[in-house]
Amino acid sequence: MSGRWDAVVVGAGYGGATAAALLADAGLRVLLVDKNARAGGKALVAERAGARFDLWPIAGGPAQGSRFGELAARIGLVPDRVVLTPEDTCEFVHVDGGVRRSFTVPAAPVHDPLAVARMFERLSVRPEQLGGLFLMGLHARCMSEADLDALDTTSALEWLGRFRLPGALFSYTAALLNLLFVVPLDRLPASEAVRTLRSFHAGGAGRYHAGGFGRIAEEAARFVGRRGGRFVSGTRVAGIRVEGGRVAGVSTDRGDFDADVVVSNAGIQPTVLGLVGAERFDRAYVERVRSLEPSWAFVGVRYHLDRPVIERPMTVAFSDASWWDTERFERARAGRWPDEPLLFVTVPALWDPALGSREVPQVALVGTLGSPDPTSPMNDEAVARAEAFARRLWPELPRHVRARHVFSARDVSALSRDAVVPGQGGECIGIGQLIGQCGRTKPSARAPLPGLYFVGCDAGGWGCGTHQAVESGFAVARMVIEDAGG
Repeated sequence: MSGRWDAVVVGAGYGGATAAALLADAGLRVLLVDKNARAGGKALVAERAGARFDLWPIAGGPAQGSRFGELAARIGLVPDRVVLTPEDTCEFVHVDGGVRRSFTVPAAPVHDPLAVARMFERLSVRPEQLGGLFLMGLHARCMSEADLDALDTTSALEWLGRFRLPGALFSYTAALLNLLFVVPLDRLPASEAVRTLRSFHAGGAGRYHAGGFGRIAEEAARFVGRRGGRFVSGTRVAGIRVEGGRVAGVSTDRGDFDADVVVSNAGIQPTVLGLVGAERFDRAYVERVRSLEPSWAFVGVRYHLDRPVIERPMTVAFSDASWWDTERFERARAGRWPDEPLLFVTVPALWDPALGSREVPQVALVGTLGSPDPTSPMNDEAVARAEAFARRLWPELPRHVRARHVFSARDVSALSRDAVVPGQGGECIGIGQLIGQCGRTKPSARAPLPGLYFVGCDAGGWGCGTHQAVESGFAVARMVIEDAGG
């Protein structure tokens, strides 16, 4: 690892792994460093006793036409073999007064109005009640970029209210947006919601990756080595060095490495306030960074089952009280929970059978919304509520649990994001896609310090979760190359 590098990328989550692979492909000598044993970040795949599994529920969208397929092709994978989109990906379950209604949504986009009507009939929504839904879709498809930018300060909750959706259909849409962005609907910009819903309408939903969701990140990290760079795992970056008013490299627990470019996938707050140091930046910039709010956390439990129990690779369960705005979140934090919390359940072996084994044919991951604060007692209650709801949906589940592992904001923070601001660190996505820190007001991926760039979900980019991270990786790699004169 000795010698000078053209670029050091800190963190091998999907943003960092994408940027590193693309920079290496462009001919730069790249060092990719991560504190974990393998690439993947919040999408990291664990391995135990020869079995591979995700650490918490994760899936992606859009299913078709996403930048994941483009990334896979760039690093030598065959997209059709690694990007999995089964015919019936997701089951939505609406619980109302003890009555359970459900319908399935395929990964492929659904453009037939009659097929849409048949899906929502399962929620007892009559065809004549779907006018608002189709009007909403028409508005979204016809908006120009300028129209979308104008919605940066309009909340998704306000925008949805314009279309007078019937109760169960409104709750379905609100729950879906909660899961896509993990923020309160009264603070989610409508511009972000509409852009993402349009991409799902065009490309479908429910993408998964053969070998585990983080596999493409793992392959991107290996690609860096094949292009003359190096991926160094199990190595913690202690600081980003600055000399002469610009980036000079990084210091790690394995020594110092010189580079004129550092791309940080560690998060904008941990980078500015921790790895570089607030004294290197203008006071107003530091205060802006410090004030940025995180997304909520996603917490729950991972069950290793001795027989198949769940039929669909992805399940979303909700009631009319499950979706959250700021007021509903605060009620839950104060202990006043809905009877049915919003539930997101994935079973990776139903996407990729190779992820199952004879002893553990299914690993079921059950998650719900929680606090990003790793010390919050709210998350213990959230896990308990999620488990109770899951047992109602699948009564046979407890009889077939071989092992049970809770995941909470503490685990997310330990695995991916150092907590440098009180109450943060365990967030699901990163900086929250909130009004005032999203769209045109989102922090720039170019830091004020020459040679420093941010990649991932904290700066630039749009979309849900890992799609946003990969999109940012493409954008930041392009920035670095342009700033270096091509």
